[in-house]
Amino acid sequence: MTDIPQYATFAKIEPLNKGWSSDKKYYIETHAGERLLLRIADIAERERKLAEFEMLKRVAELDVPASRPIDFGECSGGKSVYQLLTWIDGEDSQTVLPTLSEAEQYALGVKAGEILRKMQTLQTTPMNSEWLNAYGAKIDRYIENYKNCGLTFWGDDTVIAYLEENRHLLDNRAMCFTHDDYHLGNLILSPENKLFVIDFQRFRM
Repeated sequence: MTDIPQYATFAKIEPLNKGWSSDKKYYIETHAGERLLLRIADIAERERKLAEFEMLKRVAELDVPASRPIDFGECSGGKSVYQLLTWIDGEDSQTVLPTLSEAEQYALGVKAGEILRKMQTLQTTPMNSEWLNAYGAKIDRYIENYKNCGLTFWGDDTVIAYLEENRHLLDNRAMCFTHDDYHLGNLILSPENKLFVIDFQRFRM
């Protein structure tokens, strides 16, 4: 960590143990009073973590309420990679939501939907058959697993037939961003009651 370029500016470093990510996470306060989040991962994750960092830049350009990317690079003598991000102050919605009124909960749900819709305006490659091939293989696995599990339900033949007859609709569809881990634990409610999104590690198109 000491070879991170900004390390000399760090006045306070506290490890964070919450969450399921394999990243090592730290709360940072700088001598200038900035509050930051430092994430460190194994060097084997470099390409994935760089892609995540670049995607955070695109998310920031949309003015999505989320951590802003500051810096990315290698550390620990080349054994690790780091992401330096802005800190989001608040509590996860999973903790806060039960304490709110039904109207307040509903309003936050609407806001969460608006944020998600904004993020999903991010598109990637031109329309092609990539999604058909990728998700088609997943459909095949689901159907095969269902047939082999020993449990059935009435009307399953109708469901399977529908999937088979309509999977062609996936062909040449636009590919858009998905957070892919969008739930209450990854939505932070700030002291000002503003909703923020965190933990983009599982993002995909």
